[in-house]
Amino acid sequence: MTAARETSSPKLSSSKTPAERSEFGFYLAVLPSYRTPCMDLLHAEFGSRVRAWVSDSHLDPTVRTDESVDWYSLVPMHRLLGRRIFVQLGGLREAVQLSTLVVDLNPRSMTAWMLLAARRVLRRRTLVWGHMHPQAGAGASTGWLRRAMRKLAQGAISYTYSDRNRAIDELPGRPIWVAPNALQRRPDMVIGEASVQRSAVIYVGRFARSKKVDLLVEAFGRAVARGLEADLILVGAGELDNEISRIVDSHGIESRVLRPGWIVDPTELGRYYARSFVSVSPGFAGLGLTQSLGYGVPSLVSRDEPHSPEIELADIGGVTFFETDNADSLAIAIRMAWASRAEVPLTAVHEYVAANYSAESMCAGLSAALTGNDLIGV
Repeated sequence: MTAARETSSPKLSSSKTPAERSEFGFYLAVLPSYRTPCMDLLHAEFGSRVRAWVSDSHLDPTVRTDESVDWYSLVPMHRLLGRRIFVQLGGLREAVQLSTLVVDLNPRSMTAWMLLAARRVLRRRTLVWGHMHPQAGAGASTGWLRRAMRKLAQGAISYTYSDRNRAIDELPGRPIWVAPNALQRRPDMVIGEASVQRSAVIYVGRFARSKKVDLLVEAFGRAVARGLEADLILVGAGELDNEISRIVDSHGIESRVLRPGWIVDPTELGRYYARSFVSVSPGFAGLGLTQSLGYGVPSLVSRDEPHSPEIELADIGGVTFFETDNADSLAIAIRMAWASRAEVPLTAVHEYVAANYSAESMCAGLSAALTGNDLIGV
């Protein structure tokens, strides 16, 4: 029986960088716009010595490669078994020949498995990049698949420091670099003036069901009913658009809710954060937490969610947890944040994130991994 499949075709012109001039490469599912600041820095450092092969979108079609980047080579993705796994085809011969290649640490990528196996036979250096463990944690039943990929590779690149430490304990002696998952360059992490009156709750990200933006809108409506004088800024879009509109109408808070759509420009986004006294992660937290703390804005985070490893930032401060799927608990947390709004921006938190979770930090980790320098974790 042949499995049904979906294929995405390249829409952008491929990079014209000759393979023979390249030493390093990335063969990844996608490189979204939030990776562009880091990848721009990496390309500026290595030039034609580095290549990248990606598809235009992931298994989740809302996760798309940044079409403004002209040095990526686009390859088609074939989605198989009801979008459970995928295969990418194109540029494989060139990718196999590079001295160092980075592939996704994602067991759903059949291409990553093929490249790992082929390059191991050829004794060529291959690194895996991604989350060291499944979203369900290191003890998940599928965790052995990621460990198997790491065993095939000659090293790994972790998104976070805590993830790296756990991975070292699992496979001692395996080289691991950290390219801290970041969104913005240091100069773009500008915090607003302390004297500015902050009057908004902000959410930035996809309006996906797993992100539970509808819970935030419901909680905000309840907080307004109890006397909150703030506004709500929802930056993004997605499948919950209509549900959000319904909840806004039911609470009669149309004048309090601003929905500017997607914002990529860091300066424009910074203006919205400068108006905000708190951000919210009503579902699982990830890169949005890094972004908010980078702007010096504290965050309210759902307690019991399968958070991405970026949740390690909660240890530095600026994070308050509320009860998962509990609109009243979130409404109370919003009102408490409103009462403490004079403490925002969080200067020390901003400085820590800017120093350790910037696009520059991420680029430095990738650069060290490609060249084999500054090894951490052996």
